[in-house]
Amino acid sequence: MKLPKENVSLLLVIAGPAGSGKTTLCERLVEESERAERVITCTTRAPRAGERDGVDYHFLDDEQFDRAIQTGAFLEWAVVHGNRYGVLKRVAQEKLDANTDLVMNVDVQGVANIRAAAAEHEELCQRLVTIFLLPPEMDVIRERLRGRGKDDEAEIERRVATAEAEVELWPEFDYVIVTQSRDEDFAALQSIVQAERLRASRRV
Repeated sequence: MKLPKENVSLLLVIAGPAGSGKTTLCERLVEESERAERVITCTTRAPRAGERDGVDYHFLDDEQFDRAIQTGAFLEWAVVHGNRYGVLKRVAQEKLDANTDLVMNVDVQGVANIRAAAAEHEELCQRLVTIFLLPPEMDVIRERLRGRGKDDEAEIERRVATAEAEVELWPEFDYVIVTQSRDEDFAALQSIVQAERLRASRRV
C-alpha cells in the first residue's frame, strides 16, 4: 500500500485591498506556525520608518529592478500605487523544496501573475492556494487606512478607489474570507491551511 506524503509545503497567496488586514494575518500565521515563513518581496518603494532591507523588503532602485525583469528572475511583479513589487523565483523555490510553507501578501495584480507562472510549473501549481480578504463594506477600508496614520486624505481616497475595483475579483480566488475580528479571520485562515495540507492530490 502506498502511503500519502507526510510533509506537503504550501504556497499561500493572500490578497485583498489596502487596509483589509492581510499584512497582520500573514504575520500572525508566520508567528504561530512552526513551518511558515513570509516571502520577502522586492520593491522600488522607499523604506518607511523602521523598515529594514532584507527583513521587511528587498529595496531595489529602478535599474536593479529592471535588470531582474530582464533576466526573468521574478515569479511575479506588478506596479502598485506607483511603485514596483516583485517576488524572486529563486527564493520561493528554495523554501518550498525545504518543506517550508510560504506566505505571500500580494496585490491582486500579482496573484494573476503567480497563477500564470504556476500554470507552467507543475510543482508551483500543486502547492498554490489563493485567498482573498473581502471587507464587509468599503467604509471599513477607509477607516482602517485613516487609523494607520500613514497617508493623507487624498491618498486614502485613491486607495479606496483602487480597492473598489479589486474587490470585484474575489470570485477568481480559491477561498474568500469576509473579514470580521482578527481572531475570527485567523481561525478561518488556519482552517484553510489544514484542509489544503490534507488534500489528497497534494500528497501523491
